[in-house]
Amino acid sequence: MKDIYTKVQRETVAKIETTVSEATKKFEAVVEPSRETFAKRYPGLFSMLATFGVAATFLGFEQLLLAFDVLERYPLLIFMLGIGILALTGTLYKKMQ
Repeated sequence: MKDIYTKVQRETVAKIETTVSEATKKFEAVVEPSRETFAKRYPGLFSMLATFGVAATFLGFEQLLLAFDVLERYPLLIFMLGIGILALTGTLYKKMQ
């Protein structure tokens, strides 16, 4: 009895996998042309969105740092912290190679 259930379960899972795979391929075939041409069709909009994203990230990070009173009073501490993090990540990068 147990073998029958496992066989049915395997067949069901195989059918589901086949269906999902086919649906994914069809979806990719439909979406791929518009995905490739979005940046080409709207280069100005794409550039402005990318610029806004970078600026918002920097502003958010700055606001996050300035939320701490110590860092706001001593900007040199932020600078030294940044240099220390760069040195640490550079050292780790060298060791990984």
